[in-house]
Amino acid sequence: MTKEEKLLRAQENHDLTQGPITKKILLFALPTIAGNLFQQLYNVVDSLIVGNFAQNGTACLAAVNASFPVMMFFSSLFMGVSMGANIIVSQYKGAKDHENLEKAMTTTFTLSMLTGIVITILGLLFTKPLLELLGTPDEILDMSATYLRIVFIGTCGNIVYNGMNGLIRGLGDAKKPMYALIIAAIMNIILDAIFVIIFHWDVAGVAWATIISHFASGLLLLWWQSKGEYGAKINFRNLKPDKHMSALIVRLGLPAAIQNAAFASGMLVTQGFANRFGTNYIAANAIIMKVDGFAMMPMMGLQAAITTYVGQNIGAGDVKRTNDGIRSTVFMSIGFSILLGFILYFCGKYLMAAFNVNEQALEMGVRGLRFLCFFYVFMAVQNVLGGALRGAGASAASALMGIINTAIRLPLGYLLAIVPLNRDCQAAVEQGLYATRELAEKAGVGNGHYFGLFMTFAFGMVAGLLVTVPYYIWGNWRNKGVTDKAKMIKK
Repeated sequence: MTKEEKLLRAQENHDLTQGPITKKILLFALPTIAGNLFQQLYNVVDSLIVGNFAQNGTACLAAVNASFPVMMFFSSLFMGVSMGANIIVSQYKGAKDHENLEKAMTTTFTLSMLTGIVITILGLLFTKPLLELLGTPDEILDMSATYLRIVFIGTCGNIVYNGMNGLIRGLGDAKKPMYALIIAAIMNIILDAIFVIIFHWDVAGVAWATIISHFASGLLLLWWQSKGEYGAKINFRNLKPDKHMSALIVRLGLPAAIQNAAFASGMLVTQGFANRFGTNYIAANAIIMKVDGFAMMPMMGLQAAITTYVGQNIGAGDVKRTNDGIRSTVFMSIGFSILLGFILYFCGKYLMAAFNVNEQALEMGVRGLRFLCFFYVFMAVQNVLGGALRGAGASAASALMGIINTAIRLPLGYLLAIVPLNRDCQAAVEQGLYATRELAEKAGVGNGHYFGLFMTFAFGMVAGLLVTVPYYIWGNWRNKGVTDKAKMIKK
């Protein structure tokens, strides 16, 4: 087989507008799930190595987890560019418009790098003030600040990695990102062992291992896309962003950026709530996120698949095939969520025990996980429908639903967790047990109300689905495409 024939076959394999629907979606989703498995694996290895080999494992775990909402807030700037690009790239791929596809890819890369520079500067300037504003406990404040500063130094490398990952998936190729994630996972594990176990760098070692492995695998993805098997590639000779493509990316990506910023802001507030319950709860929440990440992988893989699938088929103007694919993916996501929820309810405790946190943190984590796993099905269906809406170009509607979700969760978190905590601490002061509410809180008075935060996560999953389904059924999301074929779909 000649080189040209191999490239032609590769382009056909990445085309989701033809062939059996369920098979195409599964073949796209499975490598994405496998890649996410390795990504989650090295996130877990970070925590396992820190928990078992750092000087104070529980505190180090809490420090990394307390940093996550701040990272999410700044990353939302880039994620808007990435999401807008993913929509455009998948639709032009489906329309087989290779000229505009190359312009979109080149513009995406340029805007991503510019965004990365902005995030690096802002992140380094505001790391510690934000952590202090959130009430990060004193015993983990410096560790959290160290972790974040290193992560922000590597922002551009991280953007190359995540940006190319999303770009190539939008082109219909899920295997190359999977290979990159496997390589990143292996590198990260090796570097974790060197930096934490041998060099004793603790949270700093975890941060350096992550950004180095991301940068290396991102460069690999850049090299793969340059081989031309997608019908287009980034034009490094002319990195000047195309005005039309830039406007499209901003129009489609800005709602996603606002949604991510709202979600990240919500996480910042929620982290502030979590910090009120002390280091044990922060550590418990950290290990829930690690274990819960495994349950989310099939759903996230299907979400990535349906976003690209809908983008390509809407781009090609095929509404019937689009609807059939969404319906098939919803059923698959429901099956996965029920199975994984069942497994984690009975086996989650043993997975969480591997992180070597203290008994109180483990008990909090197990209790929360066994409650949340009953709500995975709501999250699964919402992820699929939200991914479908974004792929079609209805990013504003999808963003609004995400913002409503966050707006519901925050007051619920305050009412279910913080209000009863304040009440118990005030009662302890009035009884003469403590001089101030702050002293009562530090002594652990009212800590049992932490469960209210888990309840808000569950209610958020339900609320997200309730606002997504009506728009999916009655909304005009099928008319949001950007290609000429998509614009011919009947209003």
